[in-house]
Amino acid sequence: MLGKQETQGDSFMFETISSAGMAVPPHKHENEDEYGYVIEGTFEVYLDGQTFKATNGAVIYCPRHSWHGFRNIGSTTAKMVWISTPGASVEQFFEDLAALPSDVPPDMEKIIAIFGKYQMEVLPPPGMKIHRDIYV
Repeated sequence: MLGKQETQGDSFMFETISSAGMAVPPHKHENEDEYGYVIEGTFEVYLDGQTFKATNGAVIYCPRHSWHGFRNIGSTTAKMVWISTPGASVEQFFEDLAALPSDVPPDMEKIIAIFGKYQMEVLPPPGMKIHRDIYV
């Protein structure tokens, strides 16, 4: 949507398309704030130890250093738009994730290493699916 070239690295705007049950595990950023807007669907959002339901039109603010993640709890595909500020390293993070093989189950060790490379930490809960196609 909007990347480092359009914003000189100040922001990164991207859309997530999540199939039913798909999740992004709780994680935190050392350097970025994130804002999410639910376009369609129903999400369970985790933010610093609390969970809440977010539906069409909901706005989510995830300040840097806060643990956050989400899961599509609906029965159909759901969509959100996210903005990360600053955005340059988040855009590269998604490019690195997209380069992982998509024809095999996710390798959590590699995923966690990519998070670390961009000063992010991840806490994958047991049994949570990893959303490969988050960057659209």
